[in-house]
Amino acid sequence: MRASKRFTILMLAVALLLLPASGALAALVEGEGYSGVRKILSEDGSTVLLELEPDEFFIFVTNNKIMEKSQAARERLLGQYIRERFPDLKYRIVVWDDMDIREKNFEISGVYPDMVLDLIDRNTTRTIKTYGMDYDLTALIEKYNFDLSRIDEASMAIVYDRSTGGVLSIPFEINDYILFYNKAIFDRRNEPYPYAGMTYDEAFEKTQRLTFAEEVGDTIMSYKGYQQHPDQYLKLNQLGLIPFSLTERDKLVLDTPEWLQVVENMSRFYDIPGNVWNKTDDFWQKGSVAIAVDHIERLLQVAMVEDYWPANEREQWLKWQTDTGALGNWDIAPIPVMFEGDDTIYRPNVNGWFIPKQSQMKETAFQVIMHLLSDEVQMGRAKDGMKGTIKTPEIAAAYGANLPELQGLNLEAVYWGKNAVQPVRSPEVAGEGYWDIALWKVYRLYILQQGYNPDIALKRVEQEENQWIQDRIAEGHKW
Repeated sequence: MRASKRFTILMLAVALLLLPASGALAALVEGEGYSGVRKILSEDGSTVLLELEPDEFFIFVTNNKIMEKSQAARERLLGQYIRERFPDLKYRIVVWDDMDIREKNFEISGVYPDMVLDLIDRNTTRTIKTYGMDYDLTALIEKYNFDLSRIDEASMAIVYDRSTGGVLSIPFEINDYILFYNKAIFDRRNEPYPYAGMTYDEAFEKTQRLTFAEEVGDTIMSYKGYQQHPDQYLKLNQLGLIPFSLTERDKLVLDTPEWLQVVENMSRFYDIPGNVWNKTDDFWQKGSVAIAVDHIERLLQVAMVEDYWPANEREQWLKWQTDTGALGNWDIAPIPVMFEGDDTIYRPNVNGWFIPKQSQMKETAFQVIMHLLSDEVQMGRAKDGMKGTIKTPEIAAAYGANLPELQGLNLEAVYWGKNAVQPVRSPEVAGEGYWDIALWKVYRLYILQQGYNPDIALKRVEQEENQWIQDRIAEGHKW
């Protein structure tokens, strides 16, 4: 009888060893998982868009154009790291709008992801809280002794401010802004190239010299010296200012000397005759811009990284750059700084991982997040062109190493400097954390279109948006 029992146990052990990786042991943490198949429905509830097995870990990715455009990028930038570290975890990566799946479908179906990658700054409130997915990670951070001090300080400041007393997300990747310059235009004007630590004052002087028109034969060409999107410049400003009051809830404060300093610093560029704001894409599509400030995602797009963009898009960018003469004639540098000797760049344009409160695999999710924030993974992703929230000299030096399309560029520019750190409001003042105000009106409506002076534009937007906030509150809205 004992021998028979020993034989049975031995056979059971062998059977368990032979189970496929995606089998019954798929859940990383014992006891986690779902009781049945989950179905995500269309908005009218009539169609099943996606079925998830009980042990299937559901990852939802938003605000990452590269993973949105490319299946290969999903594996290269995310999937491979999960699979290699957790071979027994069955997982599904869905990117926003895959199969017409958006956050509204989770609410309709009662089926939510186990991890969500989203923009921390505004979408902690606009998306995560709106769809009831907010979950404080503090207990998991403490249980696993996860060291938040390793993470970019400026990114954590946004988390703390938007989480209003807790920690609703873990910063993961930063789509920071860098400076692109057309070497051919610089050479034509005998102008020294931009460099790390160049001030806005120096950039302004260059813009004056690089904004010009020339006539060659029957062709008249007008060149702009500088294009930097005013909305992002203002929102992610290098003084670390946020538009919300630090002492009063649900209030906007823009009429200050600090905000005026930021606005006047950029408005002078667009006062230069011929240097009107249009779009940064003109740098590549028209070849008529000497300097453009744009994000890292754009770098990977205009460099035409094969794994990251569909063939038709790469062909279009190749055609634009070939036709305009920009191809092979541009390089990158850090964005200008506000003050001599400073190394402060924008507030981070940061995506972070959220764990929805509805998830029944929260500890599994947190272990995956911890791995994705390891030096090993952050190094691997940096080599593949993604700037992470963990910065060491080794990670910074490795940026772009795996991408032949980036070789020959000044890749040190990507990790140069430190992100501006915003203040963290008290939970009582922060309220829901965010109001979706129309900060864009300062430049693009009142200064650039209607000719307002910067101080008057700030005052008007402050008045209008404070009224809008009160109107929204009266209507029962929270952001």
